[in-house]
Amino acid sequence: MKLFEPIKIKHLILKNRIAMPAIHHSYTPEGFVNERLISYYAERARGGAALITVGGCSIDLLGPGPMMIGLHDDVYLEGLKKLAAAIKDNGALAAAQLYQAGRYTHSMMTGQEPVAPSPLASRLTREKPREMTADDIKQVINSFAQAALRANKAGFDAVEILGSAGYLICQFLSPLTNQRTDLYGGSLENRMRFGREVVERCRELVGPDYPLIIRLSGNDFMAGNNSRQETIAFAQALEECGIDCFNITGGWHESRVPQITGDLPRGVFAYLARAVKEAVNVPVIASNRINDPVVAEEILQHHLADIVNIGRALIADPYWPEKARQRNFQAIRRCIACNQGCLDMVFTFQDVHCTVNARAGRENDTVIAPAEKRKDVLIIGAGPAGMETARIAAKRGHRVTIWEKGARLGGNLHYAAIPPGKEEFTTLINYYEYALPASGVTIKLNHDASAEEIIAEKADTVVLATGTVPAKTPFPVKEGSNLVNASAILDGSLLPGKNVVVIGGGSVGCETALTVAKMGTISKEMACFLLENDAEPAEQIRELLTRGSRKVALVEMEKGIARDMGISTRWITVGCIRRWGIKVLDEYLVKESHDSKLITKKLL
Repeated sequence: MKLFEPIKIKHLILKNRIAMPAIHHSYTPEGFVNERLISYYAERARGGAALITVGGCSIDLLGPGPMMIGLHDDVYLEGLKKLAAAIKDNGALAAAQLYQAGRYTHSMMTGQEPVAPSPLASRLTREKPREMTADDIKQVINSFAQAALRANKAGFDAVEILGSAGYLICQFLSPLTNQRTDLYGGSLENRMRFGREVVERCRELVGPDYPLIIRLSGNDFMAGNNSRQETIAFAQALEECGIDCFNITGGWHESRVPQITGDLPRGVFAYLARAVKEAVNVPVIASNRINDPVVAEEILQHHLADIVNIGRALIADPYWPEKARQRNFQAIRRCIACNQGCLDMVFTFQDVHCTVNARAGRENDTVIAPAEKRKDVLIIGAGPAGMETARIAAKRGHRVTIWEKGARLGGNLHYAAIPPGKEEFTTLINYYEYALPASGVTIKLNHDASAEEIIAEKADTVVLATGTVPAKTPFPVKEGSNLVNASAILDGSLLPGKNVVVIGGGSVGCETALTVAKMGTISKEMACFLLENDAEPAEQIRELLTRGSRKVALVEMEKGIARDMGISTRWITVGCIRRWGIKVLDEYLVKESHDSKLITKKLL
């Protein structure tokens, strides 16, 4: 596999083409490296990644994010040296990302007014920054360079300058956020000046041989903002300034195009990396939603990029690279793109965990050791909790049997995987279908346990993991009502009529409504055929993608919908509900159901 061929970034030799990008974890509340962070990254290094970039790392006190790794003062050097050494001692190269958020900075984190090229409020923070003076610009450029020098002293093999996602370098490059009339504003050449000077000053301080990487947005995905053409021009200019590798990602935090959720097809933004790769002479890294070795290999084989970023997929399974190297693809526990433990946590200033890997971020205090005494363990229920309990118990050396009353492993995961954008949930079921037998777990399906059977089994330990049951209907349901549980619609056992009302505007209700609204739409493959052959105008193809054969309404008692969804995914769901023509009746109470009708009341 090309994925496991070595490649050079300047003089650095990467043992394979797998890089772990900088992901904010909030593990360093005071900025100091600690054992939690070291253990977390050491595990990913042992898993086989060639290059691990830590960060973001704050370069100054003007633009750090919450609980960033400190790189703006020598006081952090001791911990940084331990972190770099831990990564390198476990087989990977180490890089540090230089972070300055500009107008994305939260003043409550810094106690200072955010700074930016122009005093334009951010939709992300709702704060208006102070326009940077010439002295501010000079100071921040020097802070980038001092941080790069500090990373070099700490033993990091390279630094990555953050110039993507709408942060400070992006803000100077963008005509939306840069309305200056001096040498740093106006023409594209002037808007590139800040980024160029950052690179030039970093190169000046770290010397000619130290590798410099930059992370860029291949397309900002913001109306009136930079597209691929401007990114290409910027990349070519930065290569002249001394950049040795380009790490290409998608849009800004403010853009309306999903970036890492399940709505994003695997590896779809690799085309952005290709545009830069064809314009420069140094390695290019492709990013975003690459959780499958086959997709990663195709990106490399088709010359879309030279290296691939495996990010949240390494939170889910640190040993993804080694399992891929052995071609044991079934053993990989893939990221399901739920964002619940990672991006949602960052946006709410909480530390990162993972819904499919309970050890993520807890590697230093959760060693799975062999049991002192081997036991017979019986687990009732093969949903996600039961399956993971069985896997861990078997890994510790216990004799494990799992009973499931249904005909398949997975429980409610099967329903969770049906709505649009949630298809990745199926990969978690696939993982356990492989992992449990491989761990020696005995599986009995179609087995509805009774108390007598459980007693007769004489297990040393019995674990009840029988899951949930549907909530009772909170209003009168009279005879003749065509009222069904969401699961009947999701699993296809019941086909709804042409007029459908979904009661409840939480995540289950919203996703059920979207599932029904999708019925009768054309598939993405059909849309591609029609587009390729100019069969219909693009607008009509878009309508065929989002207008099904049923009218759908969503009734919710509270104000607003999808309130139980994470901040990083709720906006996508709400946008789809609007785009797909689903009628929303929030602050409506359902009083009763009869004769295929609902009696509702608008709440004041």
